[in-house]
Amino acid sequence: MKLFSREKEEGAAVATPALLKLSQKIYPAKRGEANLPAEGNNTYKHLQDRLQIPINSATPDQVESENCRERGLFLARQERWEELDDLIRTHDQNRATTTAGTPLADLMLFGARSDVVRAAEHALLHGKPAKDSDFFAGIEALEYMLEEHPDSYSLALIVAHMHIDIGWAWRGAVSNEEVREVNREAFHAHFDRARDILDRFCPQEHHSPALSSARCALLPGCQDPLEKLCSSFESLIALDPMNPRHMRALGNYLLPRWFGDFEQLDLQARRIAAQTYDIWGAAGYAWVWFDALLVDSTGLEMVEIEYFLDGVTDALERTGDQHTANLMAAHLFRSWQFSRQQYYDQGLRPDLPPALRQGFDMIVHEHLREIHPLIWGHAAIGFENTSRIISKDRLAKKGLEVAMHAVAMPFLAGLQSGQTIYFTPEGITQINP
Repeated sequence: MKLFSREKEEGAAVATPALLKLSQKIYPAKRGEANLPAEGNNTYKHLQDRLQIPINSATPDQVESENCRERGLFLARQERWEELDDLIRTHDQNRATTTAGTPLADLMLFGARSDVVRAAEHALLHGKPAKDSDFFAGIEALEYMLEEHPDSYSLALIVAHMHIDIGWAWRGAVSNEEVREVNREAFHAHFDRARDILDRFCPQEHHSPALSSARCALLPGCQDPLEKLCSSFESLIALDPMNPRHMRALGNYLLPRWFGDFEQLDLQARRIAAQTYDIWGAAGYAWVWFDALLVDSTGLEMVEIEYFLDGVTDALERTGDQHTANLMAAHLFRSWQFSRQQYYDQGLRPDLPPALRQGFDMIVHEHLREIHPLIWGHAAIGFENTSRIISKDRLAKKGLEVAMHAVAMPFLAGLQSGQTIYFTPEGITQINP
């Protein structure tokens, strides 16, 4: 699918500055750049008032996710392990997800271990346990529980993920060179314990995506993760091909800052696209690149943009929900900003900014019908991040600001001429003054 003509490709060097000039009318300057004059800001606020699009700050996915986490936490606090075991196993075997595709088993696993993990994170952050908290006792309690239920892979996953989370709390997100030796040793000790627990259960025998996903989560603790990385994720994706989160995680781990490089990332994106073509079409290619591009925009030099945008279109057609529409719109908008800056700084890939802009405009016109602020907030800092420590309210506020600026862009001329733009489930209506 050609998203821009050869004439546009040849004129990209001229068209891109024009797009930048246009967008600067409503998109605020970065820190260090000249700020818009007060009159320009007032004009934008006036334009924004005429952009009528629903804001959904409590999506069904968010509500369902929170309820599922709370259920897992409640059952763990009540020590109703058999009931928790049954629920996690049932969700896992049925591949049950929220409306946006988050596995219910993962949410319950997170809730069930969250008390112990939060206590450990607090102790490591502040140098002492929270008041009335003994996180070592919490670790021991879950270990004793596992001894009493040695054949339950569901309960084993709770304890294994607890160790993985605490291992990361010790290590932090810094580079290998910056990790202190004591922190490194604690990281590997917890990962080794998690590996011992999971080695007792085969994901294929149990037909369990949750087990396979946990094994992939152990890879950062291996001596040579790249050796097993691709094969482990291919096995996971084969078990649960409908879930794009596995593809997104694979792409992130193949970044140079982790265990791979962009050449391997692109190759694996094509392999996964072929593996999942019957289900996702070209979307597998886009999903593998998805988080990687926001974490490290250098990858834009390597990505095949027409293939990527074909994948975006296929993903939207196969899901048809507002979660995916917001996800893709936020991603393309952010990638467009990155590519535009790279072109002006270094002259790289003049074909990218107009292609990404046109893809973004397509999503807004044909798919986006409401704004999910948290998605846009996460996109602004990269989806694969440590945003659990960031206030959701602040993240949503920032996301809404970015989304309103972005969604106004395709309608800028009409808004400036006095039109009011209405988004409804049926489509977009532009009313002249």
